[in-house]
Parts: sequence; structure tokens; C-alpha cells
Amino acid sequence: MPERSVRSRSPFGRVTVSILAIVALLFAGSVQAQDSPRIGVKVRTLTAELRKQHKLPEDVKGALVTAVTAGSPAQEKGIVAGDVIVEAAGKPVDTQEAVAKSIAAASESITLKVLNSKGERRDVTVPVAKKPASGSAPILPGPK
Repeated sequence: MPERSVRSRSPFGRVTVSILAIVALLFAGSVQAQDSPRIGVKVRTLTAELRKQHKLPEDVKGALVTAVTAGSPAQEKGIVAGDVIVEAAGKPVDTQEAVAKSIAAASESITLKVLNSKGERRDVTVPVAKKPASGSAPILPGPK
């Protein structure tokens, strides 16, 4: 039986590992927060894991606010990290993309139905900036 060198297979192994790493990075990018600079929030689709971490009921669907930009319209209207956006422009939302799409479609302002950490729902009308904010303003931490 001929001996096979381990070295002869190593380039194939390196290529395979590289391809797997690229695929993993592509999928990891899909769970990042959606940035909505026009109102100053970052949101993530509310998953079962996030519901559990934030002690939210299983029936709550929406987008979890993960960060609020200092001085943004969202901050001025009292939106904080940990809030859940359950409705945007009068329509229920269940993903971060749906929230971003609603904000992008808004002209002067958008009304959001927000669920806070105490389980209270409130309507918040947030002015929408005409152009995305440039530069980076500090991100405010959520309530402890």
C-alpha cells in the first residue's frame, strides 16, 4: 500500500477551512443589528433567546432596540435600549428589516408602538431626518 503524505492534502484542507470561515462570516453578518440612523436606533429581530434574556412574553414579536444614538430623535422621544418596537407606521413588525423599511419609507415622522422593559406599551412619534446622520455620535447604554 503506497504511503500518502499528509502534506499533499494540506492545501485542500486549507482551502476547505477558508471556505468554511467565509461562509461562517456571511451567516454571522445576518444577526447583526440593523442601523437606523435616520432616527438614531439600532435594532435586532426579537428571537426566542433575546425574549428570554429580556424576560419578555413568548407572544411578543418585534425588533429589540439594542442602542440609541446620543442626541438623536429617538433619544429625545424617550426610546432606550431594551425597548421593543412592535409596530411601525400603524403596521405590526416582526423583524429588524421591517422596522428599517418603515423608517426609510417615512417622510417627516414615524409613529412607533414601543414595549418597554416593564411591559408597558406606548405610541411614540419620532421625527425622521432627511438624510442619514454622518459621523459617529456616542451610543447610550440601556437602563440597568
